[in-house]
Amino acid sequence: MRQFLSLLLGLSLFQLCPPAFAQEDEAGLQAVLEKAYYKWRDAMQSKDARAWASSITLYRQTVIRNMVVSERKTFPDAVFASDVQPPALAGLRLLEAQAVGNTAHLVYFGRIDMGQDKELIRENLLKLKFGRENGVWKYDSNRISRMDGAPDVVKELKGGKRPDFLDTPEYTPPGAMPPPPPLCRVPDYKAGSKLQSFGYETTMSMNGITYDPVRDGLDQQILIGGLVNGHNEITLRMKPVPRPEGGKAALEIRIYKLSKDPAKPGTEVLRWQAPESGAPAEVTLPIEVKS
Repeated sequence: MRQFLSLLLGLSLFQLCPPAFAQEDEAGLQAVLEKAYYKWRDAMQSKDARAWASSITLYRQTVIRNMVVSERKTFPDAVFASDVQPPALAGLRLLEAQAVGNTAHLVYFGRIDMGQDKELIRENLLKLKFGRENGVWKYDSNRISRMDGAPDVVKELKGGKRPDFLDTPEYTPPGAMPPPPPLCRVPDYKAGSKLQSFGYETTMSMNGITYDPVRDGLDQQILIGGLVNGHNEITLRMKPVPRPEGGKAALEIRIYKLSKDPAKPGTEVLRWQAPESGAPAEVTLPIEVKS
């Protein structure tokens, strides 16, 4: 559930709306964005589904709903099921308030309290992301960056210096957000995948969802839309990439039907390997599931 809340606190948005606060001063932008954040935070604390839906972007509502139903949980009840609390902003030092296009963020430094034991509260960075939808800023995402491995940076922050990393692309709002994904089906079974892709850049698509490409690596996913009784299918698109001298290409996908009990192993329902002669550019693999 902590992974789910991490997703919940990491929200995004696609919008078609007027240009962003090009002339807005930092203090004014901070006030508007903090108000949007507290509207979402209050909805989370009061477990008010209607207020939550009005305070969060359409993109993330869809992402969260899809993840919840794919986990075979109840939406929106599961949104409020975690004990981890959205942090308050009081006592944190604002490092930057910035808007680009229809995206914006607030970056803070300080002791970030998410309801954990007091001895676990550390001085870290907190980035809140926002998107503007129909002219209204809505809460988008949260990312906490641990600073216990960067004592020199912490010293500079405590001294009031503006950190150079705020000028990097990672700390610059992107200007536009991706469109919301399609609403996935409610599956009969929770499902997962394990993809090994070496010597290939492999993109996996299933249930209308396309996942990030995997290049020379291993990847595991909870499949959005899971599996249903009867016919299912998954599509792989593969592109060869250079391998180190002596390196051998290898591509394998496994699909599992997962138990409701996390202690029990999943049941493999598909295993496919690319032939040694080389993978095709694209393949669609059927998955037949019996109840």
